[in-house]
Amino acid sequence: MKKLFEIVLMVLVMLCLTLLFAAPQAEKASPAKQAQQAGKATPAKAGVSNEPVYQFLSPKGVPGPIKVQGLAPRLDTIKGKTIYVVACEAGPQTGPFLYNYLKKNYPDTNWVHVQHNGFGPTDPKTEGEMLQKAQGLIGGQSW
Repeated sequence: MKKLFEIVLMVLVMLCLTLLFAAPQAEKASPAKQAQQAGKATPAKAGVSNEPVYQFLSPKGVPGPIKVQGLAPRLDTIKGKTIYVVACEAGPQTGPFLYNYLKKNYPDTNWVHVQHNGFGPTDPKTEGEMLQKAQGLIGGQSW
């Protein structure tokens, strides 16, 4: 109990000291700040540089708005569906293994194996067949 009292007392003392010594926020900028914004140098004070302050844009840029859309509805069954197995960066063992396993264990489903260099089908011009005919897609990454 004594330890708790000491902690609370220390927090209160720190809060009082912070409020006592904190610089009041002025509504107008200080003369030094106004001079810096105007591009004029001001006489140096102790601990204050008279170097101009520059503002830069971030090299990462400003991201544009992101279009959010929901996921495709879940299939009630895969029987009779065309499902693409896209082995993106999966090695030559992983993609074909998964394709052969699915083809063997789910023979009523039309499986199509595609070896892809990117992260999956995204461009309707070059991968239109995949995006239009596929009723499901399994994308594989192996890093």
